Amino acid sequence: MDSAVLHATEIIRDSSQLNIHTFIKKSTDPLHSHVEKQLGAVLFDKNMTQQSYLNILIAMRNSYSIMEHSVSAYGATQQLLIGRSKLGWLDQDIAYLQASQKASSANLNKHVDLNNIHNVSQAFGMMYVMEGATMGGGHIFKALKKHNWINELEGIRFFYSYGDLRGEKWAQYIQALKQYHNHNPHSADDILLGANTAFSVISQSLGDIN
Repeated sequence: MDSAVLHATEIIRDSSQLNIHTFIKKSTDPLHSHVEKQLGAVLFDKNMTQQSYLNILIAMRNSYSIMEHSVSAYGATQQLLIGRSKLGWLDQDIAYLQASQKASSANLNKHVDLNNIHNVSQAFGMMYVMEGATMGGGHIFKALKKHNWINELEGIRFFYSYGDLRGEKWAQYIQALKQYHNHNPHSADDILLGANTAFSVISQSLGDIN
């Protein structure tokens, strides 16, 4: 496994001087950077093929299926997931690519070991990554629109995500996270574990896609 993934276990333990958002952001940086490189190597390549893009979508579908199932197991995060599920958008994009483009429907789903989500704090951390991805998705959306085989919102609904509401939805999630942490001040390490687990799930699903 990449050294960035291994380094992610060396987490920042002293969160007393940081709010929970800053703590998670700083502590997940190694894994976050690793996943960004995996995605960027394909999605920001001006010569990206339809098949490579479809492979990314299938990998993300695999990741979000695992993660949404996990966060749905706890009342608070299940409630937060209402109106935030990405699976429908991914299904739309994959169907469009498979039906309209010269891209095969090869099954790239990978077995991903997910044994670390055991409580609602960890589920909140997993949602940090799921919701944070919508912010980076805005930059990816702009890059994808440059490909003439993508037609406006068809095929890029997942990366378009909340559109103009992206910032507002992110702020709402962060507020919910802070409120939860304020009521559960010893939850920081579990929240961090959930976030790092989410990055690991995505990284493993992407594998060596090119």
